[in-house]
Amino acid sequence: MIGGWNFARRPFRNERPVLATIAVALLAGLVLLAANVNLYVGFSKRVQGTRAEIDRLETRRARADRSAEQARSALNTYKLSALAEESAGLQTIVRERRFSWLALLAQLERSLPTDVRLTRLNPHFGTSDAVEVDLAVEGRTGDSVVRTIAALSKSPAFQRVDLRSEATPEHGVPEGYTFQILLRYLPPESR
Repeated sequence: MIGGWNFARRPFRNERPVLATIAVALLAGLVLLAANVNLYVGFSKRVQGTRAEIDRLETRRARADRSAEQARSALNTYKLSALAEESAGLQTIVRERRFSWLALLAQLERSLPTDVRLTRLNPHFGTSDAVEVDLAVEGRTGDSVVRTIAALSKSPAFQRVDLRSEATPEHGVPEGYTFQILLRYLPPESR
């Protein structure tokens, strides 16, 4: 053995500084290892919290995307329903413009008895081709109400003839018998 364990021999080799240096280096290594482990554990905890935060933000983003998509589809549906309403309004305007007042007045002239006169005529244009017409009529006798409703009911141009109100000379109407009728008029092109 080159440098055995025999401490009684001369010259004595003093290995204490080397052992002290090794011990200090080992102790410093253990302290640094403990510090590194402590840093790693703290970093892992922070990363784990950051991962949880990222996952939470990702779920919020996915929820916001779904909500935005639902809002977009609702808006598109609203746009379609608004377009449908606007289209129905435009179709009503077209029906009003295409409506022949002369044909309605000629049909009323042919249908109404001679002893009644028309005092008010108010058409209401709906979604169908038929036009709701509100008539105010005056007759000379009480029998004119029955004859007017019968004459309008016989005409193929009028449907759903409905007597709305009636006023007689006994109820303060000096002109005669006044009555209101609501009916449906079918224009010649829709018969």
